[in-house]
Amino acid sequence: MDEASDPAPRPNPANGITRYSQIPSSTVSGETLLNLSPRSIRVINFMQQRADVYDDILGLFNIDVIDIARTLELCGSRYFVWQYILEDGSNVEGITDKWVLWRREDNIRYEVEIPSYIQIVKSNGEYLAYINNNAFAKMPKSGYHFWGIVSGKNPLYTAKTLDDVEKFNWESYKVSDKYVNILRERAEYLYYKTPYALAFAEGFSLHEWAQAMRGWDKWLSDLKVRKTLAEVILEKRVEIVKYNVEKYVSALKDFIQVIGFGDDFGTQDTQQISIEIFREFYKHRYEELFNIVKKRSRVFILFHSCGSIYPFIRDLIDIGVDILNPIQVSARGMDPERLKREFGEQLTFWGSGVDTQHLLYFAKPSEIYEYVEKLIEIMAPGGGFILALVHNIQPGVPPENIIAMLKAALDFGKYPVK
Repeated sequence: MDEASDPAPRPNPANGITRYSQIPSSTVSGETLLNLSPRSIRVINFMQQRADVYDDILGLFNIDVIDIARTLELCGSRYFVWQYILEDGSNVEGITDKWVLWRREDNIRYEVEIPSYIQIVKSNGEYLAYINNNAFAKMPKSGYHFWGIVSGKNPLYTAKTLDDVEKFNWESYKVSDKYVNILRERAEYLYYKTPYALAFAEGFSLHEWAQAMRGWDKWLSDLKVRKTLAEVILEKRVEIVKYNVEKYVSALKDFIQVIGFGDDFGTQDTQQISIEIFREFYKHRYEELFNIVKKRSRVFILFHSCGSIYPFIRDLIDIGVDILNPIQVSARGMDPERLKREFGEQLTFWGSGVDTQHLLYFAKPSEIYEYVEKLIEIMAPGGGFILALVHNIQPGVPPENIIAMLKAALDFGKYPVK
């Protein structure tokens, strides 16, 4: 690109209140409440059917943090890149600059733009998604999200030996130079041309990936009774993730402020695995991955983990996590006051804005507004709070409730916090 001037100051995700938006395609009808003309809805996270956000809406609510995956105006590259896991467990990169309109063929009004390389076919009431004639996802009847088909096949389910593990298509998970270069071009443009803090939320999961490849029951059993096999699978996975993290960090370190890792270790009421299992299988491996980021950049590390994960937080801090997401306040032990009191000087909290399981869907806008005001009073003092919803907005949420949350952030999210 042409020689650029120094970028404008941007929000620091480790200090102060910033705002981040996640909007699924089924809820973007709020444009009419904002006196904006209806526009096409472009899906960037196909599986979650999460839509990109237009720049004027980002500005309207003073959003501070965006992901470099965006494709609408202020994106820096016409090419969109994403990765998908096919039915056989192999990984494929999707790269395109073309979008096509998809409409559901039932009584649910649903019309979105999707990448042109995805074909959707209705079969027995469900919608099956393909890339180059390879199935990778399905949307259940009356559903609004796609589920990975691999979850029902579990490509490594029958693996018993090292040879079985070696036969898996590990090489397909190594990110290509073309893919990385597109992301770098996008991140560089956004860094110099916009005021936003920039995040790259790739995920880099270990536990969730193994669950998908082995099956939940099999993998949880592996961690207790087939430990040697579990170690082999995790070492192969870490080898690939290290390769990718090194390439991403090298390309993006001068432009992004946050890089995202994640594994859902919690459930609503407890943890999927014990803290002892976490320390035996995951802690040192994540530390190895985090060290790549820490030693080669000044990028902050975000770790996403849904559910009740209080027992893991101290260990995550010990190995280098800077930002915790999504802070599922409806799960056991995830009380915002307790988390801020015990970990607020060491962690930035990204999330906890409004509980998307109950409050956002069922509460009145005035109740949402009051909740966010109180939450800011709890989480904002001393900095280290990125206001965002606990998770994706679900279908049927009143747009007025979303706007109430964002308005409260505008009204109360300024220092000094009153």
